[in-house]
Amino acid sequence: MILFIFYFLFISSNSVNVLVYSPAFAASHTNFMARLADTLTEAGHNVTFLVPIVDIARRNQLGVRVTKDVVVVEQDESTSQESIPFDDSMEAYWTEQTDSTNVEQSFKWFFDGMELGCENFLRHNEVFKQMKSRNFDVAIVEPLSVCGLGFAKKLGIENTILASSCAYYDYLFRHLGEPNEYSYLPSLMSTKGEVMNFFERFENYKVSEGMNRGISRMFDAEQKHYRNYLGKDLPDWKELFPSASLFFTNSNPYLDFPRPVLQKTVPIGGISVDIEKIKSQKLDEEWNYILNQRKHNVLISFGSMIHSSHMLDDARNNIVRVIKSEPNVTFIWKYETNNTSFADGIENIHFSKWVPQPILLGDQRISAFLTHGGLGSTNELAHFGKPAIVVPIFGDQYRNAHMLERHGCAIIVQKTQIHNWKLLKSAVQSILYDEKYKKNAIHLADLLQNQPLKPKDLVPKYVEFVAKYGPFPQMDPYSRKLNFFQRNLLDVYLAEALGFLFVSCVFFYFIPLLLKRFIIKKTN
Repeated sequence: MILFIFYFLFISSNSVNVLVYSPAFAASHTNFMARLADTLTEAGHNVTFLVPIVDIARRNQLGVRVTKDVVVVEQDESTSQESIPFDDSMEAYWTEQTDSTNVEQSFKWFFDGMELGCENFLRHNEVFKQMKSRNFDVAIVEPLSVCGLGFAKKLGIENTILASSCAYYDYLFRHLGEPNEYSYLPSLMSTKGEVMNFFERFENYKVSEGMNRGISRMFDAEQKHYRNYLGKDLPDWKELFPSASLFFTNSNPYLDFPRPVLQKTVPIGGISVDIEKIKSQKLDEEWNYILNQRKHNVLISFGSMIHSSHMLDDARNNIVRVIKSEPNVTFIWKYETNNTSFADGIENIHFSKWVPQPILLGDQRISAFLTHGGLGSTNELAHFGKPAIVVPIFGDQYRNAHMLERHGCAIIVQKTQIHNWKLLKSAVQSILYDEKYKKNAIHLADLLQNQPLKPKDLVPKYVEFVAKYGPFPQMDPYSRKLNFFQRNLLDVYLAEALGFLFVSCVFFYFIPLLLKRFIIKKTN
């Protein structure tokens, strides 16, 4: 009993009060933040998971399993009438190609929805009072919104941690002082890999700049709201970002493209993949029956935001045609409606509105995965060693696809090519029967599962460190205060060039000119 009391007092005295702010607008983003919350809860800390509802369709997709203190901020009547369902906006991406010419307009629905959700959240004054009473030591916020940063600042939380559910947000780099290498590093919205020609590098730069303009306008609008509701004295969002103590990114150095980072950038890629827990879960009899029917099984899913039911008929019918041509392979297709008459009579296809994706990918009977390339799915298939056909639809999915391709475990099929019978048939046969893809996928999974620093261990340690010693203003790089010419040494290069030009002029013009005059004078 004495030991128990001592242990309880010890845990209580060392626990940290953590606020995890996670607007509900996409399942993958919420699941990532929920995993951070649950990891800290499991480590013995007091965690509050604060969820403003941005998209009502995500109301029941919060992702938390262990954390009990979950505060959901519902949409009020005014917001419900104005809000645009995110799923309806996603349908256009099956045909629309986002590039530097339309990136701002392409994501306008997102910018508008996040601003609306921010104002709705701040209108609930009782939430602020409720959170104030918890005396938080640390706040964790995803930098896809500045609403939570302003809220945390008003609560008096000085120790903040940014947490990106994507591999990285290049629009954030200029505000953090982190270098952004457009020449070889694909931006968040890039459709290319690390090897780019001149025009691709130019597009990589332009699409990043376009995204930055759009999201900066959204941040400006959110800033007006948090200053209006919480106080005019709250700092500019451009100062709230660099004042964060750490920056967690859903990137893994053994999987992602290598890049230079600041010391306070901590990669925790794959934290949402709890391998031990997933492997401990068992499939029910129905799924076991489906997987045991044939030697090979392929899982098809385009995620929670992109719906297969919105796919163009030519593309959908071609997938069905390829499935029919592989009678010895079972295809499990996550399909959102019951309207599947287009596949009548095909015995080796199983439709389901919901699939236990992580458990299926962790099962040895799944041979391959046809996926959209969302980062959650990318991390899952990489950790479980599944070769994949990646059909990127929008956003960072192109970048994730190229990230997997460079490891030799994935084949990229563009969304504009799904209707191509020969190309899709070749990709399916290669991913199933060419052993190099399976071999490379298993090697990558073995590497990720045995990496020396596990994200699950890093998160609690860093949060505890920040709570005790943060914030760290000394880690804010001075490069943020330099202009473009100074930061890139263009003034130095210019001075060096002018110096070289001056010396060249002296040697090749003035000295010969003086010698010529001297010789002429001496001759005369």
